[in-house]
Amino acid sequence: MTDDGNLEGLQEWRTVDGIYVLRIHYTADEAKRDPAWKARESKGLTAAQWEQEYEINFNVPKGRPFYPEFDLSRHVAGGEMEPFVGRHILRGWDFGLSPATLFAQWSPSGQLCCLHELQSWDCGIRAHAQIVLGDSVSRFPGAAFADWGDPAGQQRAQTDERTCYELLSTEFGFHLIPGPVSAVRRSEAIRKLLPSNTPQGSPMLLIDPRLTWLIAALAGGYHRREVAG
Repeated sequence: MTDDGNLEGLQEWRTVDGIYVLRIHYTADEAKRDPAWKARESKGLTAAQWEQEYEINFNVPKGRPFYPEFDLSRHVAGGEMEPFVGRHILRGWDFGLSPATLFAQWSPSGQLCCLHELQSWDCGIRAHAQIVLGDSVSRFPGAAFADWGDPAGQQRAQTDERTCYELLSTEFGFHLIPGPVSAVRRSEAIRKLLPSNTPQGSPMLLIDPRLTWLIAALAGGYHRREVAG
């Protein structure tokens, strides 16, 4: 059994379209949890080939993953996650013509739980904000929210005198706190969580399996470009 009560190596969830998904990892077979089995089976395979064939990771990049500490079997929950009643929902915002918002929450044990994601394409911040507003009410009724954003959202566009922060505040009531400007500080905040455990032994970062964009990014979609080998 895993920390969340699910059978080890098995994860189940429903997609936003209602499709039931059962993910079966090789560790569902107790005999294959022995490190000696992995050492034997991985002979002749590159790290990328092992990830694709055995770890069910189809986002293996040609370059080096930006977060090699991320482990699908460890950091992705075994089933759909529910929010904790009475605790703030954190919304993280990214801007541009493909704006995105991540909904997360700190658990009572100090675990960062990623619960919901919204990714828009070829979309302005107004249209995206309308969706965020609707999902906030429908998915987290009665919850209090706290918002953080990419500091680049404080820059004014040539076509509009207001920044994204000002627009979201005046038109939608979202009052964003800018994240640190330093890319190193932002990335290290995540990197620090990945290998850490709560006092109960659970990973400090846990992601709902329905967050396919976030999982794909952490599993290798977000990676270092390979230059001259």
